[in-house]
Amino acid sequence: MKSREVKDGYLIRLEKGEKVIASLTQFVKQNNIPAGFITGMGAFAEATLGIFEPEKKEYFKKEFRGDLEVGNLTGNISWLEETGEPFVHAHVTIADHSLCGCTGHLFEAIVSVTLEGYIKTFKEKLNRKRDPEMGFNFWQL
Repeated sequence: MKSREVKDGYLIRLEKGEKVIASLTQFVKQNNIPAGFITGMGAFAEATLGIFEPEKKEYFKKEFRGDLEVGNLTGNISWLEETGEPFVHAHVTIADHSLCGCTGHLFEAIVSVTLEGYIKTFKEKLNRKRDPEMGFNFWQL
């Protein structure tokens, strides 16, 4: 990953073969980013997306492989209260050669060409805590 610090955040570029969530999480940890928002676009070789099923308190997941255009990546940065580790929560819209989009929670993806983005940082740390009733980690505001 390459990056440049700019006013209020970072410009980032992930390169071919890099894992998106793992790379972003490592970047957040290395730069001690307390909280923020992420936007980006690019291309993936593979991706695992999901949709949360509240009744089951778990995600339905689907894997995609091939030439995948990333029309939009959007997400946020917070920290898991339980583990003290950073949490990159991202959603993406991808399309294959049909040019029909699929969207969902991004579990992980591998960059095929590039992923260019912007991380808007905040000065105050934002934690997430698990809600046992919903089975989901919510922001602690």
